[in-house]
Amino acid sequence: MKQAILILMLWAITSSIAFAQSGQLTDEAGEILSEEEQLNLVQIDEAGEAYNMWSDPLYYQFGKMMPELARSIGRLDSRISTLAVTDLDFSPGLDESFRKVAGAKLYGQLLMENPKLKLIKCDECNMIRSEINNGILTVSKGLASKEERQKLAKKIGVQGFMNAMIIEDQRQLTIVVNVYDAEEGRIILSDVITGIPVSETTYWNFYAGQMTIPIKLITPSKTVDHSTLLAGAEYSKRFSESWIITTNFGLFIDNNDKLVDKETLQGGMMFDGSVGWEMMSFMNNDVSFILTAGIGQFLSPQFNFSLYGKFGLKVIVNKLLTFNMQYLTFDETNIEAPDSNGDAAKLTGSATYVTFGLQF
Repeated sequence: MKQAILILMLWAITSSIAFAQSGQLTDEAGEILSEEEQLNLVQIDEAGEAYNMWSDPLYYQFGKMMPELARSIGRLDSRISTLAVTDLDFSPGLDESFRKVAGAKLYGQLLMENPKLKLIKCDECNMIRSEINNGILTVSKGLASKEERQKLAKKIGVQGFMNAMIIEDQRQLTIVVNVYDAEEGRIILSDVITGIPVSETTYWNFYAGQMTIPIKLITPSKTVDHSTLLAGAEYSKRFSESWIITTNFGLFIDNNDKLVDKETLQGGMMFDGSVGWEMMSFMNNDVSFILTAGIGQFLSPQFNFSLYGKFGLKVIVNKLLTFNMQYLTFDETNIEAPDSNGDAAKLTGSATYVTFGLQF
């Protein structure tokens, strides 16, 4: 029994010493990132999700900026090896989850690229202080004087102070970082790293073109191509790097005054949804080729409100111009009442259209 108690006492003493050596807190100063914590930050960064540029545009963009930021801090070389982090501010539009991930990745990348660098989270650097002199209350925040800065730097053992700000404006991230000397307050590093904004994931496409619809005539007995003017709007959302979903609404009107047998098509509407797969893109996604497939319905009595399948190719140029080629297939249907013999001009059950549009 005595041996067990002795073992427990030795274990408790060893644990206390190990905890004290980890350097969790300094007197009234900030929290020191120990070697173990620094390693954890690096592991968070290395094990972080490989963010997709379309589904996670800000995370993806931020990750691409990290190596440049690390190289910027690396320019300090051996002049400063220990920094106190005073501020890491974010623009109001960035949500809390992004702020937490961005902070971990930022510190992790700095430590991974600069293994000799030591960071200290300086809570005291932003403390609010009050002082009464001759009945006058003076309130100050942070290090209000050179003496206070030098005193705190010596107290927590740092050679400089670092602050950073992450700003988001119109889907573009900017990181502003400043490092200044603890002794004299000289700015020894100031840099601005800008990201490459990712295109919007949702957009509207307004288009116009021509739809060709084969019609099987009674007299003469043949099939002719009838054309209609087509105009409409598409709403698209890219939910991954290669996949897009689209909702389309179009209007069509007859483009032939009369056929030989005086058959005409009435105007109508069409509504469909489709899924697109981007099979090819280049020039930083300025030119994209997208295969599409979907299902929809003609909102027209003459088309017997037929359901149709839709297959085709969509080309997007400079994220602005669109070119659409689609093939439609649907049930064969009469476009007029049958005669005494039961014959009538009819739609053969297929159509094609070509449109040009502008995407916003």
